[in-house]
Amino acid sequence: MVAIRSLTTILTYAIGLCGMIPLFPWLTAMPRTILLVGVISGVWQDRSGRWPLRPWMQNVVIVPVFFFYAMQFSSANPIQPVISVLAIMLAVRLSGEKTVRYSLQIYVLSMFCLASSSLFDLSPVFLLYLGVLLFVVSLALVLLTFQKQDQAIAVTLPDLKKILAFGLLMPLLSVPLLLFFFPIMPRTQLPLWHFLNPQTATTSGYSDTVEPGNKSSITVSGALVFRAEMPQQGQSQPYWRGTVFNRTDGIKWTRIAQVPVERPVITIKPVSQVIYPEPTAIRTLIALDRPTAIALQRVKRSPDGVFELIGSAGKRLSYTADSLSSGVIAQRNQLDSQFYLQLPERLPARIKALAETIVRTADDDRTRVKQLENYFRNGGYRYSTKDLPTGDSAMEQFIFDKKQGHCEFFASSFALLLRAVGVPCRVVGGYLGGEYNQLGGYYLVTEDRAHVWVEAYINGGGWTRIDPSSFATNAGDVWKAPEVNTLKLNIRQAFDSFNHAWNRLVITYDFEQQIKIAADVGSRLQGINATKILRSSVPYFAVMLLVAALFFAVRRTSFFYPRERRILNRFLRTVELKFGVSAGDKGLFEIAAATDNEDVLEFVGIYARAVYHDCSLTDNEYKCLQQILQLLKG
Repeated sequence: MVAIRSLTTILTYAIGLCGMIPLFPWLTAMPRTILLVGVISGVWQDRSGRWPLRPWMQNVVIVPVFFFYAMQFSSANPIQPVISVLAIMLAVRLSGEKTVRYSLQIYVLSMFCLASSSLFDLSPVFLLYLGVLLFVVSLALVLLTFQKQDQAIAVTLPDLKKILAFGLLMPLLSVPLLLFFFPIMPRTQLPLWHFLNPQTATTSGYSDTVEPGNKSSITVSGALVFRAEMPQQGQSQPYWRGTVFNRTDGIKWTRIAQVPVERPVITIKPVSQVIYPEPTAIRTLIALDRPTAIALQRVKRSPDGVFELIGSAGKRLSYTADSLSSGVIAQRNQLDSQFYLQLPERLPARIKALAETIVRTADDDRTRVKQLENYFRNGGYRYSTKDLPTGDSAMEQFIFDKKQGHCEFFASSFALLLRAVGVPCRVVGGYLGGEYNQLGGYYLVTEDRAHVWVEAYINGGGWTRIDPSSFATNAGDVWKAPEVNTLKLNIRQAFDSFNHAWNRLVITYDFEQQIKIAADVGSRLQGINATKILRSSVPYFAVMLLVAALFFAVRRTSFFYPRERRILNRFLRTVELKFGVSAGDKGLFEIAAATDNEDVLEFVGIYARAVYHDCSLTDNEYKCLQQILQLLKG
C-alpha cells in the first residue's frame, strides 16, 4: 500500500524545485538564503511529523517582507522586488505543513516563479522545466483529490498506476492544442526584461576602437557571440569580419565612415553562410571575411566591406551572407591611396628610422611588406595578454623593447609601419576561428575569439589580408588545433545543437515569419488541382482502408481480449459442448444450476468473486480456473 499524503508531499517539493531552480540565478542573496532555509526546514518538519511553524506565523512573516520590497519598487527597478517576494512566499509555504490548501498555493507560486525566470532567459531549459512542472502538477492535483477525501488514504500499487496514468493523460491531451496555437500566437523574440532594461544587452568581444596600451592585461569571457551555418572551411581557421579602422593617432585606431569607393573583382564563387548572432547593442554585422552581400532589411553597406544594421539593435535575428574567403581582393578601380596612408603628425624617432631603413632597401609595395613580415617574424615577438606595454609610448615599447603583446599590438604596429613605408593599409576587427559543430553544421564563435588583423593594398594585387599575430614565436597559442572528438565534446555539441535549434525554430519565430508562412500556404492553395490530387490519392486511400479492415478484423479476435474474457469464452464453449447448456440470456449462476456440476459451480464462484467486484483475476485464481477447465474437458 502507498500513502497518498506521502506521495503528494514528495510531488509538492518537486514542483517547488521546478519553480525555484530556474529563478535562483537571478535572485539576490537574501531571497536565495530564505529559499534554501525554507526547503531545509520544510523537509525536516515533514520527516519528523511535527510542524511548529503554524500558518498564522507564516502569514505574519510574509506581510513585512511584502512592504519591504514594495518600498524598493520603482521604474528603474521593477523586476527584482517582485521576483524576490514570489521566491520568499514560496519558501515560507514550503517550510510549513503541506495541507491541500497550502499545496495548491505552492503549485501556483511555483508556476509564477518559473514564469518570472522567462523575463531573464528563454533558453530550452525553460521549456524543460515547464514540461516537467505541467506533468508533475497534473499528477499532484489528481492525488490531492483523494487526499482531500481522506487524509490517511492508501492505495495498492496497481491502483496507483491507474491514478498516475490518468494524471499524465491530461497534459498529453493539451499537446495537439499547443501544436495548433504555436504558429499563430504572437510571441517575443527576447525575454521581456530585455525590453524593460535594454542597457543590459551584452556586447561582443570588440569595440569601435582599437587602443593598445590602455591596460596592462586583458581578460575575455567565453560567452557566445554568434553561430554561422556553413560547410567547414578546410584546416585553416576562418576570419570573421566586423568593422574596419582607418584612422590612427599613433596608438589608437578609429573609423571614419565616409570611405573611398571600392569595386572588388569577383573571380571565385562566394561562400554562403547563415549567421545567428546573439543579441547585442552593437550594430555591426559579422560575416566571413570578406563579405560581398548580406540579405537583411535595413542594412547599411560600406565600400570597405563593413555592414551595419540601421535602427535599433539588441534583437535576436539571423541573416544570410556571401563572402570571398581567399584573403586577396583585387579592385577594378584605382584606390585613393592617400586616404589609407594617413599618419599622426609626430612619429617616434625609432619608428621613423625603421621605416626609412625599409624604404631605402625596398623599391615596391610587395617587397616592403615582405621585409616588415621578416622583421616581425625574426624579431622574437611573443603573443601575450599579460604584462603589456602601457602609456603614450606603448607602441614604441612593443616594437623595440618588450616585444610582447596581444593582437591589437601586432596589428596596430604593423599597420603603422606599413603606412610609414608608403603601403596603404587598414586594421580590421572581427573574430578568428571557432568551434565547428559537426552535428549542427555550424561554427560556434565565442567572445575570446575576438581578433584584429591588417589589410594592405598592394599594387597589382589588391587588398591582401596579413595577420601579424601569426609572426609571434608562440603563434600556436592563437592558432590552437581544434579539439579532437571526445565524448565530452560530442555531448557539449549535442546540447548546443539543441539550443541552436530552439533559438532558430522557436525564439526567432516572429510575426514576419507568420506572415510569410501564411502567404506561402495561400499561394500553394491557389495552385492546388483538386481533381489531380484525388486521382493520385486513390491508391493511398485503398491501402489505408485495407489496413483499417485488417486492424478491425484482428482486433475482433479473442487474442486481444483480456484474460478474464478469454477464459470465460472457453468456459462457455466447454459447458455448451459437454452439458448442452447454452449461455443465451442466462447468468453464470443460472448456467451452473442448469448443469448441476460441482466443477462448474466452483469455476463460477471463483470467477464471480473477482470479476463481479470489479477486480482482476490474480495469478493463482487464473491458474485454478485453467485447472477446472482441464477437468471439465477431460
